[in-house]
Amino acid sequence: MRNRHKALSLAVTIAMAWVCAPVTALDLGDVAPPLTIAEWVQGESTESLGKKKDKLHLVEFWAVWCPPCKMSIPRLTQLQKKYDKDLVIVGVTVPDNRGNNPDAIRKFCKDQGDEMAYAVAIDKSQSTSNAYMRSSNIMGIPFAFLVDREGRVAWMGSPLDPELDSVVGRVASGDYDVDRAKVDAIVQKRLGEVLQAAQYGQPEMARDGLLDILKIDPGNDIAMEFLMNIQLDTLDDAEGMRTWIRKHIDEHGDDMSVMTNLAFMLCSIPMLADRSPDLALEAASRAYQSSKAKDPSAISVYAKAVYQLGDLEKAIALQEDAVKAANGKNDRPFRDILDHYKRCRDLRSSVN
Repeated sequence: MRNRHKALSLAVTIAMAWVCAPVTALDLGDVAPPLTIAEWVQGESTESLGKKKDKLHLVEFWAVWCPPCKMSIPRLTQLQKKYDKDLVIVGVTVPDNRGNNPDAIRKFCKDQGDEMAYAVAIDKSQSTSNAYMRSSNIMGIPFAFLVDREGRVAWMGSPLDPELDSVVGRVASGDYDVDRAKVDAIVQKRLGEVLQAAQYGQPEMARDGLLDILKIDPGNDIAMEFLMNIQLDTLDDAEGMRTWIRKHIDEHGDDMSVMTNLAFMLCSIPMLADRSPDLALEAASRAYQSSKAKDPSAISVYAKAVYQLGDLEKAIALQEDAVKAANGKNDRPFRDILDHYKRCRDLRSSVN
């Protein structure tokens, strides 16, 4: 009897270890797990994603009892037809005790007919669901994972997301940066935490969160503006703000985009007493130099910093260069600024 209890105890321990075993987190840029399938209800079988370099894969999780899943079917069919040469969509479903059994799944797909014109597969022992959904801590369906030609997860989200069509097109054409998408996802999550800290009256925590974001994404203009508001308005710490700006210029002075955003934010601080014109000019000058005087935004922000220091003629000359650099492509904002500088020059002449 004692040995039986030991055996039972060991079995429970093993079972609990399996249930509680950590699942490797699946994130953007990671290699997509293979599909472990019990039955392919329709469409060609696909196990190893990224093996065929000519195809993207959209792995979608759904169930017959799920109303939003039914809403996503025509959208997925439309995507499959639109990107047929580049994309393979696989709808993976997990049998459960809510009516999503193999017979019901087969009947559902048959009834849909051409309205569900993509591959459908039944998961094997929840292996695929665990590898994708559980490892990503996703609970709700429908949910989809877009896998690029190299077999990496490029996007994840609801198949009803309006962004999906655009993302598929950009990934298919090679005009999509998975690493950038990963950074953006991290930043969005952190921004939500920062906003919550600010709303709960924790400005120091919000400030620290923004500093973390700017370490990950140094040119994030939303984080820059939020940080300046907290440092200058809430914490009344202008000196601490100057210290961070100085450090940011030293670390990222050769990055045109970062310096352009920083200079613009510094030139746009509402309270004149809070501005640091010396640092704004330095950041703008670094942006200008890094662009080799070819980027209209970098040139324009340099003109703005110079203008705020009173050198109107140089600001006009620089803004004219910005208009030329824009070369007719969305140059209206640059022309408007140039017209403003010229009006200021005319007014100054009339006053003198």
